[in-house]
Amino acid sequence: MTPETMEDDAKRPWKVLIVDDDPHHNKIVGDLLRSEGFRVETAVDSPTAVHRNFDFKPDLVLLDIMMPKFDGTTACHALRELRPDLPIVIVSAKDTPKDILEGFDWGATRYITKPFDHEELLHTIRALLGSTGRRA
Repeated sequence: MTPETMEDDAKRPWKVLIVDDDPHHNKIVGDLLRSEGFRVETAVDSPTAVHRNFDFKPDLVLLDIMMPKFDGTTACHALRELRPDLPIVIVSAKDTPKDILEGFDWGATRYITKPFDHEELLHTIRALLGSTGRRA
């Protein structure tokens, strides 16, 4: 990587992939993140999420667990295997201590329960991505 490409990379917005089978949730969270300067893509199921990893190359994934076809655990395992350092935040209505601990066992970096506070979500994302001078 040259100094020029490092500088270009530092200028691009962080990329977040939102994975949830609820299009309304994807829109609300996507709009929030876009308003904060993030670049956002969405997926409504686990197979699409894994494919988006290759074409979108997210810096962070927000992942629901309860989805049709393959649940979020499938995507979490696959993404973790493909990109061990990728921050994965589970965002789920499953809120028991057992659910949360299972999320970490599946490879999640953080776990946020629904409904969540928008500021909590933004703080979590920024903390995981760190500050490298990028917008957002």
